[in-house]
Order: sequence, then structure tokens, then C-alpha cells
Amino acid sequence: MTAVFDAANVARQLSKDSNVGDWNPATAMVINGQAGGQIMGDWAQGEFAIAGKVAGKDYTCLPGSGVNEVISTGGDAFYFPKHDDPAVTAAQKELAKAMFSKEAQVAFNLKKGSLPVRGDIDLSAANDCMKKGLEILAAGNILPSGEEFLSADTVEQTKDLFTEFWNDRSMTIEAAQARYADIIGSAN
Repeated sequence: MTAVFDAANVARQLSKDSNVGDWNPATAMVINGQAGGQIMGDWAQGEFAIAGKVAGKDYTCLPGSGVNEVISTGGDAFYFPKHDDPAVTAAQKELAKAMFSKEAQVAFNLKKGSLPVRGDIDLSAANDCMKKGLEILAAGNILPSGEEFLSADTVEQTKDLFTEFWNDRSMTIEAAQARYADIIGSAN
């Protein structure tokens, strides 16, 4: 984690004149040539698409920040509460079937720029960033998201620490590392 905080320190020094706090204005700055890049997830590609930008031509993606081509797995999940009403259960199954159909997976992932949860769909129309992701996924270069193994409370504590580290330039790498170790050491 010391290396992570070191990299974050370099990034916060490079962005010291920026006061952008949300991802979408930061993405707009990249699109408009006011920033050189940003660390963001696949959802930012929608902003580029709306602006008429083409992956591989107008912008590119650097999985693993261009250093180690890995994909951090994780993401959103859909949960259907258990229900005693057979009609509700049938509707839940129908929605799940529709969401995971080949057609829906292709349409959704092409719009979002994300990778499908199914491996049997045709993504020949995938953009440059998606193709990179698919190659990395096929090679098995994945890193499970730490959020998969930590409680919501612990995840929020680590997010708060990173936010504080980013905004408080007097916080040293060593102090951040020590606080991170304390958070993980007392994780539930």
C-alpha cells in the first residue's frame, strides 16, 4: 500500500491546481483538452461517447493505469428479495432472464463500455477500450476488488482515508499507510 499512496501522492501533486471533486466534470476536462487524463472506471466512456469521441482515435484506456494490464473485478449486483408470491418470483426470473440475455448484454456493454458477464456473446463491435479489457480478461489478468472481502464499514473507512489523503497535502505517505494498516487491522 505504500506504493499506492506514493502513486496517489504523485497524482495529487500533478493536480494541485485542480479543484474538481466529481468524476464527470473531471471527465469533461479530459474531453475538452483541459486535463491529460484521469483514473476512472468504464462508466466514463459514456461521457466520451456523448461527446462524439471514439476510443482508440480520440482517447484511449490504460488498464492498470498503463503499468500492469489487470482488471479489478467487481461491480454492481442485482438482488431479488425472496418472495412468497409465485407471480413476483416469476417476474423476477423474467427480469433476470432479460438482463442476462445475449441481446441485452451486447447492447448494454456497447453503450457503457464495460465487459459482459457472459463469455458467449459477440462483441465484434466493441470499441478499443473494451477490446483491451476483453484481452486482459481472456488472459486471466484479474484482481478481485478488495471490496468483495471487506465490510461496508471498512470500505467506507478506506474511501474516507483516501479522500482525506488526497485533500490534505500535509498528510504524509507514511501517516496514510499507518492509518490504512489500522483500518485493515481492525476490519470486520
